[in-house]
This record gives sequence, structure tokens and C-alpha cells, in this order.
Amino acid sequence: MRMNISVPDGLAEQVRARGLPISAICQSALLEAVEQERAKESVMSNIAAVVERLRGTIDSKDHEKHRSDRERRAEGHADGIAWASDYATAAELSYMASYEPGHGGNPLRSLFPFMSDKKNEKVNHIPPIRPRDPYWEGFIAGAGEVWSAVADQLR
Repeated sequence: MRMNISVPDGLAEQVRARGLPISAICQSALLEAVEQERAKESVMSNIAAVVERLRGTIDSKDHEKHRSDRERRAEGHADGIAWASDYATAAELSYMASYEPGHGGNPLRSLFPFMSDKKNEKVNHIPPIRPRDPYWEGFIAGAGEVWSAVADQLR
């Protein structure tokens, strides 16, 4: 199958000047991109099985303690995906996906309408994001998954 690609003139001149095998290089790059996408799909399709297996590794005495944390993390994860998908700007999503504690205030203005809609009441204050809090761990992870899925397409 033949495909046409476009490259800037300067790059085309450099490739021709060096006699680089364009077809082989493009095939290799495309194959690598397909493999990366397959890997992402594989991880996402197997994630439920991994979670179930890992739940079985939690001691019964720790199970009760972790259950509420697990529920809060799951709620945060679902909220992170919902916020990232329906409310966040690209800049906010990038910020959340690479969030590091202690880097200034909370620049995530879209959290206000998200939390207001979630609670069915106007929210004027968002509690600080604490990465060790199970809810925020899940939220950051969920938002990060959305960012991972869309980041390359935004560049």
C-alpha cells in the first residue's frame, strides 16, 4: 500500500542530501506508534483483572482499612476522568497529569463548576490537593489517564 507524507522542505532536503531510506524509516516509526497504541489498549483492557488480583493480596485485617480508601480512590478516579473529559482545559489537564505538591496554589478553575455540578450546589472553595489522600490520588490518576490518551494528539 502506498501512502503519502508531507515534511517541511528543509527536512526533505536534509533527508535527500544524506540518502536516508525514507520508506524504511517511516515504516519503523509507524510500527513503533502502532505498538505503543496496542500496549496502551492492552493495559486498559486488562486493568480490571489486575485490580482484582491485587485486591486478593491485601491481608484481611488490612482489608477493612483499605476498603474505604479504595472506595474514595475509585470515586476520585471516576471524578478525575469526568473532570478531564468534560471540564478541564488542556493546560489544566497537563498540570494535573504532572502534578507535584507544593507548586503554588490551585490553578484549576474548572474544578469549581465540576464540583458544583457534582454536589448540585455552588462550590466556592476547593480543598487543597493532597496527593496522599486516596480521593486525590484517584483523581490525579484518572485525569492522567485521559491526558495520556490525548496528549500526543494535541501536539
